[in-house]
Amino acid sequence: MAKIGRNEPCPCGSGKKHKRCCLGAPANQDRTGTSLVALPESHQDELCPCCVDELNERADHVVEVLLAGRADEAEALCHDFLRDFPGQAEGIDLLSMIFEQRGQREHALGLLRQASEIAHANPTYDAETRSLMRERIRELELPA
Repeated sequence: MAKIGRNEPCPCGSGKKHKRCCLGAPANQDRTGTSLVALPESHQDELCPCCVDELNERADHVVEVLLAGRADEAEALCHDFLRDFPGQAEGIDLLSMIFEQRGQREHALGLLRQASEIAHANPTYDAETRSLMRERIRELELPA
């Protein structure tokens, strides 16, 4: 992804300059780590409103690709998602689904626990999302 200048239009499409929109938002912090996703220090920060639609559309696309049986492609899309939206539970949850589909339950469980921790610490995540994550954690904890 090319570096965007502070005074250039924001890539989210808001029409604002990048410095007045997403530049300081958590969506521009880098993701590090390999086994579990390393979170930015302020992982509870909210996305700017103009990025929420993009997050949802991209998350839906990852799910569509995964359901089509293209796990490798879904994983690549998911890593791009995590780079662009670090610290958001959705990306980590999607990655857990990919590992679960591949039969890597322990890795999926670790990622799902991390996503659940974010969702439970952030009041913008609804109760249904938190409940579904807890249910999936219980299912993954059961012997295969």
